[in-house]
Amino acid sequence: MAVRSPAVPSRDQRAVYLAIIEAVSAGDDAAFDHLLVEDFVDHNPVPGQPAGRAGFVYWAATARTALAGLHGTIEDILVDNDKLAGRTTWRGRHTASFLGVPATGREVEFTAFHIVRFVGGLAAEWWGTGDMLTALAQVGATIQPPD
Repeated sequence: MAVRSPAVPSRDQRAVYLAIIEAVSAGDDAAFDHLLVEDFVDHNPVPGQPAGRAGFVYWAATARTALAGLHGTIEDILVDNDKLAGRTTWRGRHTASFLGVPATGREVEFTAFHIVRFVGGLAAEWWGTGDMLTALAQVGATIQPPD
């Protein structure tokens, strides 16, 4: 089996991922122009999220609106060729509708896992999943089975 050389050096991918999480946390949406390809693909978009880089900006703004002071802390990063896997803990205060739950003012903390594919040193594809069940429990939501 042939071993592919990384499309981007590992530390560059780490730096870009760190910069993406920092830009989300800081509300620096302009930074995404230098971190994501224009035709960026988010494989897990939120409802109403447009395609491309603009969609990621939309997601970040929506998340920061629902969770004031949203801040991500990177816990783990693994790099393999042109892909990176990251585990990030997100924290914020629930100050606007979040997953259909009206603002409660409660602090929220949950983990998210990301897989990011890079092209030319920029993020090109993003798969992400967050522990929304934990987040919903923290804002007092209850889950009811269907009738």
